[in-house]
Amino acid sequence: MKATFFFLAAAAALALCITAPASAQMQEKTVHLSIMGGAIFPQQMYMDNGAVFALGLGYNFTRNFGIEVMGHYAPGIDDDGDDIHDISGDNDILLGRLNALYHFDLSSNFVPYITAGIGAAGISSDSANRDDYNSFTYNAGLGFKYFFDETVALRVEASQVFYADRVENESRFHSPIVTAGLTFQIGAGAVCVDPDGDGVCDPLDKCPGTPAGYRVDADGCPITVSITLDVKFDFDKAVVKPQYRSEVERAATFLAAHPGSTAVVEGHTDSRGSDVYNQRLSDRRAHAVRDYLVSQFGIESSRVTAVGYGESRPIATNDTAAGRAENRRVVGVFSGTDVDR
Repeated sequence: MKATFFFLAAAAALALCITAPASAQMQEKTVHLSIMGGAIFPQQMYMDNGAVFALGLGYNFTRNFGIEVMGHYAPGIDDDGDDIHDISGDNDILLGRLNALYHFDLSSNFVPYITAGIGAAGISSDSANRDDYNSFTYNAGLGFKYFFDETVALRVEASQVFYADRVENESRFHSPIVTAGLTFQIGAGAVCVDPDGDGVCDPLDKCPGTPAGYRVDADGCPITVSITLDVKFDFDKAVVKPQYRSEVERAATFLAAHPGSTAVVEGHTDSRGSDVYNQRLSDRRAHAVRDYLVSQFGIESSRVTAVGYGESRPIATNDTAAGRAENRRVVGVFSGTDVDR
C-alpha cells in the first residue's frame, strides 16, 4: 500500500508539471550529477522498509534522451520475519543501475521523464539464518525535474526494481523506490528564450514579435532595405517614356520581393508655367508612374502613394535647359524589410 501511494503521488506530481508554463531548461550535451535520498520498500523479502541514498551520473545526448549510471545504498534494514522464519538481523542493500531516460520537452521548467534499464543487486545480512543474495535486476520508473536555473534542479523519482534471480520457494523479489534530491546540470549555458524565433534572445530583443522570415539585426529588429527611383519627363508631359521601363521594373521587383514594403512616388516640374498648372502636372506625373507599376507589373495600388510637389523642390537651376530637364522628374524611395525568400 505504501508503494502504491508513492507511485500515485509521483503520477499526480507529473500531471501538475504538465500544466506549469515557463521556459525549458533541459539542455543537450550536458553532464548530470544527481544526489538524492528516499525510501525503499522491499517486497516478498521479509524486510522492513528503510531509507535509501542515491548517487547518479548521467549524460544528455539531446534535450530529450540521456543515459545514467546510478547507485542506491540502503543500510541497516531490519528483518521483519522473526516469527515466521526465525530471522533476526540487519541487511544492507546495494543496487547499481544503468538506465536510459527520456525527458518530455514541455517548454517548461518542469521536465517530466520516464526511465528504464538493467543493473545488479547485492544484499548482505548479519543474520545467521539469512544468506547474502546477489541478482541481476531490471527496472522502470518515472519522475520529474524542476529547474531553478540552468544548472540546478529538484528531482523526484519513483521506480520499481525487479530481481531476476528467484530464491527457492520464494516469490520473485521486487523493491519500489521513491527518491528526491538535487540534480546539477554541468556544461549548461544560458537558455535562449526566443518566442518570435528570430535568433535574438529575450530580453536582448528590442523588437519582440517579429514576423517569421524577416531578417533582423543584432537587436532583433527587421533590417530595412531600400532603393531609389528616378524617372525623367519631357516638357509639359506626364507619360513614362520607354527608356524608363527598366527603372520602373526594378522598383516593381523590389516591391514584389518585400511584401511588407510600401512606396511614395513624388512628382516634380520645372519653373515654366504657373504654380497651379505645375502642381497639377506634377500630380499627373506621379500618378503616371504609380499606374505604370500597377498596370504593367501587378503591384497592389494600395502599396504605392503618389504625391505632386509642383516646382517647389528643384534639384537644379531652372535657368538652363539641362537644369530644367533634371527638375522634370518623378523620384521615390522604396523601403521595406529584408526577408528570406
